[in-house]
Amino acid sequence: MVTAHQATRAMRILIVDPEAESCETLRSRFTAEQFESIFVAHSSSEALLILSMGLAKREPVELVLLSLSLPDRPGLETLDEVQGVCDAAVVILAGREDRQLALEGLARGANDYVLRPVNGSLLIMKVERLLTRRFLEKELRRSTARNETLFLNVLAVMAKVLEAKDPYTQSHSQNVSTLASNIAREMGFEDDEVRRIGIAGILHDIGKMGIQEAILKKPGPLDKAEREIVERHATIASLLLEPIEQLQEAVGYIKHHHERYDGTGYPDGLANGNIPLGARIIHVAEAFDAMVTKRSYNIPRTPEDALQELRRCAGTQFDPQVVSAMVSVLRRTGYLARSAPAEAQNLPELLEGLTGQVSC
Repeated sequence: MVTAHQATRAMRILIVDPEAESCETLRSRFTAEQFESIFVAHSSSEALLILSMGLAKREPVELVLLSLSLPDRPGLETLDEVQGVCDAAVVILAGREDRQLALEGLARGANDYVLRPVNGSLLIMKVERLLTRRFLEKELRRSTARNETLFLNVLAVMAKVLEAKDPYTQSHSQNVSTLASNIAREMGFEDDEVRRIGIAGILHDIGKMGIQEAILKKPGPLDKAEREIVERHATIASLLLEPIEQLQEAVGYIKHHHERYDGTGYPDGLANGNIPLGARIIHVAEAFDAMVTKRSYNIPRTPEDALQELRRCAGTQFDPQVVSAMVSVLRRTGYLARSAPAEAQNLPELLEGLTGQVSC
C-alpha cells in the first residue's frame, strides 16, 4: 500500500522562474528531499506547454512554484492562465517588495506563497502540506467511487427482486422515473435533484417487496383489507431505504408519493406544501402512467383523457404547478402523439444511468 509520503514524492512539481540559477537551486533542494519528478520552465508560455503536455499524457503536474517576475507575462497573469489549464496547487514565489501582490494572488486562487530569499525548509514544509492534502483528496474520491458502486449494487439487487415479484413494476417504474425526471427538469431543478427524483421514481414501489404476491397479482380490483395492505408499501419502502445514507433526501419522496394535495392521502395525510415537492412530482407521474397502462383490472385511457383527468384533479389530488409542468412535458416530448410505448429498460441499467453522476 502506498503511503502519503511515497505518493507525494512521486507527484510532479513544476518550477517556473526566469533565473536558471534559482531554478537549479530549487530543483536540488527538492531532489535532496527525494521528490522524483521536477520540471523547470523559464517563461509563462513554456510553463503552459509543460502543463498541457502533462494533461495530454495523463501525467498532470500537481504543484506549480510560480515566480511573479516572468519575462512574457507580468504579475499575476500567469496565475490566471495556469488555473485555466489545470487544477494544480500553486505556490507563488515573490520578492519581499511583491508581498502585497502575492497576497492578491492568494485572493485569486493561489494556495500559498514564499518570499525570497527562499527558506528551503519552509518551502518543503508548505509543498508537503499541499501535496499531502491533494493525496488525501484523491483517496477520498476513490473511496466515494467505491461507496457509489456499493450503493448501485444495493439498488440493483432491490430492483431485480421487485421485478421478479411484480413484473409489471419494470415498465411502470421506468415510465414514472422518466416522466418525473422530465417534470423536475421542466420546473428548473438542478441536474443532481433531477437524477435524485429519477431514482425515487424507480424505487417508489420498492415497498411492495413486503406485500404478498397473491395480492400484487390479483386479476381484479382489491377489497378494502387488501387495499389497506397495499397502501403500507410507502411506509415499508421508507423503513427499507432509510439506512442507506445516499438515499436520505429521496426517502421522503418515496414515502409520501401517495399523499394528496388536499390532505386526504396516505400514509400521513400531508397537504399541499407539507408534501415534499419530489413526492408531488412522482405522484403526478405515477397517476398518469397508471391511467394509460393496461392492467388485468384496468382499461387504459388515452394520453389525452389521462391528461384531462390530471387537470380535473389539480388542486385536490395533485399539485397544480406539477400538473402544469407535466402538460408542458407531454406536449414538448411528443408523448401524446406516440402510437406505442417506449421500450422498457432493465431496471438495474436504468439505475446505473441515474446514479452515475448524482451527488446523493
